[in-house]
Amino acid sequence: MIRVAVGILQRGDGKTLLMQRLPGTFREGQWEFPGGKIEAGENSRSALERELHEELGIEVGGARRRITLRHEYPGKTVLLEVWQVTHYTGQPRNIEGHELRWVEPAEMRRIGMLDADWPIVTSLELPATYVITPSPPTDDKNASAQWLDHLEQTLDLGISLLQLRCPAWSASDFGRLAKTVAHRCEASGTRLLLNGAPLQILPLSERLGTAGCHVPARCLEQLASLKKPAGLLVGASCHSAAELAAAARANADFCMLGPVLHTASHADHAPLGWPGFSALVKKVSMPVFAFGGLAPNDLETAWSHGAQGVAGTSGFWRQKAGACAVAGNQQR
Repeated sequence: MIRVAVGILQRGDGKTLLMQRLPGTFREGQWEFPGGKIEAGENSRSALERELHEELGIEVGGARRRITLRHEYPGKTVLLEVWQVTHYTGQPRNIEGHELRWVEPAEMRRIGMLDADWPIVTSLELPATYVITPSPPTDDKNASAQWLDHLEQTLDLGISLLQLRCPAWSASDFGRLAKTVAHRCEASGTRLLLNGAPLQILPLSERLGTAGCHVPARCLEQLASLKKPAGLLVGASCHSAAELAAAARANADFCMLGPVLHTASHADHAPLGWPGFSALVKKVSMPVFAFGGLAPNDLETAWSHGAQGVAGTSGFWRQKAGACAVAGNQQR
């Protein structure tokens, strides 16, 4: 396996630096994020600093881990250890002859990116925190109204990605609630994903104009049998290596993996622990949110173990949303 240190450099306008692969090299002419191979006896952070100095002439002053991704090319496997560069000195320049370009994630979708780097593009489009709603009550109008008030409080505090999850609701009731929540999310600029079986949820998501859907582990084979509508974001819930593989076969854009710690809501699943989470993340080619017994203040730990960020309900909903919003802003 070839280990590669990758650097994400972003300007104040949100654009990210790409470089074009040189003629005569593997996948020549394709665009990629700066970085290079980690040499024997070298750690990932040292390799990042060396590569960005050699390629761009900059000195890395601050960086944090972003995600870890695995990619299979014919005849070789690469492990991308991706760093968010938070501070550097010097002006990036093409020391080795690469063409450089500052682009937005949407533009990356239109140019020839290196295959292994596509999940990093998805990572740039995702926040660091992913909020999952508690299931609202169905038989108490006052409690339902309070739930909607709590939703508004959460949205007002800057949540950028929300999953509506109501596993016990009928399809008709869920559809009516999803319409209400979709309107409120649209007004706040929050992307909404609907949780459920893809045969029912994908058409509903398209009809309501939501960002996409989130598929439970038990429905991943169903997702794999369907053609994913263009432009929809699809997440998946996973608890094991087998389910991560199923999510990959279904072409999910990202997944949640857990529980990392013990939680009453997933008492039937043994906690992975952070070492177990980290080991599984190194086997996948998509951004992974850690969940299970976590809160926004676990974000730094999640990043250090290869996660995109953290996801959850009890530690994120309502009054906890302020911390969640602050954590989400750290991702950019």
